[in-house]
Amino acid sequence: MSVGLEGGRGFLVAVRTRDICGVDRRCGMAVHSLMMSLVEKGLARRHKKGVYLIERGAAEEVLTALKKWI
Repeated sequence: MSVGLEGGRGFLVAVRTRDICGVDRRCGMAVHSLMMSLVEKGLARRHKKGVYLIERGAAEEVLTALKKWI
């Protein structure tokens, strides 16, 4: 029996703006802007306010995009 990626544990990576920036609003807006760019490209999705989900399989593509933008 084989388990696909969708059923496996650790399929998604949660990015929480508050964990990265704390209460720094400027940092929070910068992270929000970058994450929304990833959402527009289809590399991430917004789960709820301040929480974004990235599929583990797309992590390399996400890192490449972030390196290009920063």
